[in-house]
Amino acid sequence: MLRRRRSPGNWRALVAVAALAVAVPACATAPAVDGPAAPAATAAADPPRRPGFPLLFIAMPASGPFQATRHGLVSEIERSFDITTFIVTAQTTEKDLAVALDRAAPACVVLMNNTSVKLYRDYQQAHRGYPMRPAVVVMTSFLEDLRSDLENATGISYEVPGVTAFVALRSIIQAPVSRVGVIYPRHAVGFIERQKQLAAKEGVALLPAEVSPEPTAQEIKGAFARLKSDRVDALWVLNDNRLLRDSAFLNEAWRPGIDSLAVPVIVGAEPLLKSVPIGTFAVLPDHLGLGTQAANLILDLSDSGWRAGQHPVELPLSTTNALNVARARDHFGLREGALDRIDQVVGK
Repeated sequence: MLRRRRSPGNWRALVAVAALAVAVPACATAPAVDGPAAPAATAAADPPRRPGFPLLFIAMPASGPFQATRHGLVSEIERSFDITTFIVTAQTTEKDLAVALDRAAPACVVLMNNTSVKLYRDYQQAHRGYPMRPAVVVMTSFLEDLRSDLENATGISYEVPGVTAFVALRSIIQAPVSRVGVIYPRHAVGFIERQKQLAAKEGVALLPAEVSPEPTAQEIKGAFARLKSDRVDALWVLNDNRLLRDSAFLNEAWRPGIDSLAVPVIVGAEPLLKSVPIGTFAVLPDHLGLGTQAANLILDLSDSGWRAGQHPVELPLSTTNALNVARARDHFGLREGALDRIDQVVGK
């Protein structure tokens, strides 16, 4: 018997915006694969098959964040489903995926990262006219855009709405967080407008500066000049690889503007606090909790006849945060008890 759905417990659960899950598109880049792996390898040992149990097919890279999500998923669902894991690399082809899917004949497919989604989209296009297995997509950027290319698919957005980070940061630092600037590519205008509405409900004005889809360093610098004239008191950096590109581009285009604004910087990726430290504060999906949420979504789909295409894309319910304490304390001040509200401390 399938277990009852339960939500991951977290005080940061996005209760206020959960109803807007379908309206909030993804704008982040999923974690990169750490290294090559053979397509047939597994990130962790799959439980042995059991007669009569439906099979869940997980297509994913082998790197740590994906394994954490897989662990949360398998731990929650292994009593009801058998599991097979298919490792996806840059060398994996649609034919590789097709052979594995046809051999496994799963009840449901889980796709982790954009490469897995693209391979499954190509698989669907090569099998037009055939009924498609339900697919659940997690840890994938631009899920709302990608979903239109998939049949019978749903999933969980990998992005945490900005308002969640704005409110959390406001509760941690003494400096105001009421006028938040954001640099965004032109194609994300709809996303930004919805984020503005969510932020306004919490008394935060989101002030956008638009750039082209593939902005130059000069465009980014111009956007920073506009945000400075808008007198923003915080900056939200979208985790979009077309905006951030690489560390050299960050140093050339972003760091001078960030230094000029001298405001707290909210980021959506842990490396932007550590290896390329431009951020002050981050709110990220909890990968273990994301796996639990995906398991609950699969159980819901199983109960409702596997109509994945009719199920709204969900927001991540369980998140984790990180703060560069030294930067926050020295430049923006910490509220009393602030560290009690931080999951991960950086730069003590």
